[in-house]
Amino acid sequence: MKRVSRNFIAIFLSDAASRTLGFAATVYLARVLSVNGFGLISYGMAFLTYALLFSNPGLTTIGAREIAKRPDDRRIAEEILGLKVVLAFIVFIVFLVGLWVFPGVTLTKRVVFFYLLSLLPFSVLLEFVFQGREQMIQIGLARFIQHAVYVTVIFVIVKTTDDVTGVPVAYFIGYTVAAGFLLLAFIRTYARLRIVFSLKKWKDIMVSSTPVGLATIFNQLSLNLPPLFLGIAYSKADVGLYSASFKIIVMLLIVERVVHYVSFPVIARQHNKEPEKLKKTFSVITRLLLTIGIPLVVGGAILAGPIIAFIYGADYSHSAVILRIMLLYFLITPLNSIYGYGLVAMNREREFFRVIALTSFVNVLLIFIVGLLMKGPGAAIALVVSESIGVVLMHRLLRRYVRFKTVKHVVKPLLAALCMGIVLYAVTGWHVIVAVLIGAGVYVSALFVLRGFTLGELSSIRRSLQQ
Repeated sequence: MKRVSRNFIAIFLSDAASRTLGFAATVYLARVLSVNGFGLISYGMAFLTYALLFSNPGLTTIGAREIAKRPDDRRIAEEILGLKVVLAFIVFIVFLVGLWVFPGVTLTKRVVFFYLLSLLPFSVLLEFVFQGREQMIQIGLARFIQHAVYVTVIFVIVKTTDDVTGVPVAYFIGYTVAAGFLLLAFIRTYARLRIVFSLKKWKDIMVSSTPVGLATIFNQLSLNLPPLFLGIAYSKADVGLYSASFKIIVMLLIVERVVHYVSFPVIARQHNKEPEKLKKTFSVITRLLLTIGIPLVVGGAILAGPIIAFIYGADYSHSAVILRIMLLYFLITPLNSIYGYGLVAMNREREFFRVIALTSFVNVLLIFIVGLLMKGPGAAIALVVSESIGVVLMHRLLRRYVRFKTVKHVVKPLLAALCMGIVLYAVTGWHVIVAVLIGAGVYVSALFVLRGFTLGELSSIRRSLQQ
């Protein structure tokens, strides 16, 4: 089996296992901590997400791109590692000062503090090295270890609503073990590891990474704004309802995560050495994402109510409306990610940044307007609208450099998904797991009849991605 196929399987299996473990912990916590406690840990995680963004301004993305070009040169990894450590320390201190200065509930501050501790192991996390080297097995193992440790600690120490601070502690322990595993893997690969502290080298790295870093910060700031906005404007219960649906979407976004991690170094390598292959690569990725995404949107919209009730219980029933809206985000965002980071892989990070800056501004504006009027559903609508604008702009920019087809890949998956939708309406009231299995069977059968993918095309896809 060639490297791309092996990497795809490794990342898919590890992410599926990791996210299943994480999702099991989410369901457990939603039931043990109640809506308010669940909203509190989502609130605390939002602060960690912001802290992680400021401590990694595009460094790992640029690092993976450069390592894909020169996989045997460990120097760039060591320079980035030194810069990450310094930035993480600075950000940690700044957030600690903020916790001390600004007023707030003691329990909330404690949860945020314990989440911020994960900045320390994150600063030495070396996923980007193995992504650039297209060695996804190490990344997959590290992620599985992280989630396995996290879930184990959760089940051991979180028993009641009073144990809410145990959640960020478990997260820190899982992150630390995973970072240690990758450090050992790096030493096995390169025989040694040095943390390089060089202001001159850091300046050169920051010049390249800043557009990506700013784009990532803008995007994540707007993406993580809804929990903070809902927590301030309304209640922790509203945060919990929104987060319940969003965590389902995060689970489904294993598709984006796998495709991005595998394709990014491939695109960087092809752009550097074999640019004629890019057209087919982007066409194949677009077709694959639409084939997976469209049926999940149609089926999820029909089964949203039963899915929410089955996973979280009756207390979260109002989250079904948010889930239906967020499924559109799930369809759009993988395409936006692949097109955007495709530009970065092709050294077009400044164009990538301009689009992200615009769509982030639109998203924030709409969250404050529509979110204020409609709470969680309004925040979800804002996210979908801004992401739709982004994918259109990213697609237009990418096609300046790579001419590939998109629209024609929608037709067959949509027809097959409509067939599935009719059947799902017919089995309304059946157990949700049975309905999901029936829907999946109908979709795959309809897609086969419509010749959505033939065996010859699948073989061609694998050959196009091979070395």
